[in-house]
Amino acid sequence: MQLSYRGVKYNTHNSAVEVTESQEIGHYRGATYHVRRVLNAPAHKTSDVLKYRGAIVH
Repeated sequence: MQLSYRGVKYNTHNSAVEVTESQEIGHYRGATYHVRRVLNAPAHKTSDVLKYRGAIVH
């Protein structure tokens, strides 16, 4: 999916994450819900180059 933020266009990629519904029940603002747990969490990719306002930061 192509998105835009302040005129800069970028593409997103949604990774499929497997979840399972646990026996835990939660309550939030009067609503009841079942807690879902992630089965296989995807590894996060880290960037070697960091930029702040166009300058490379180490």
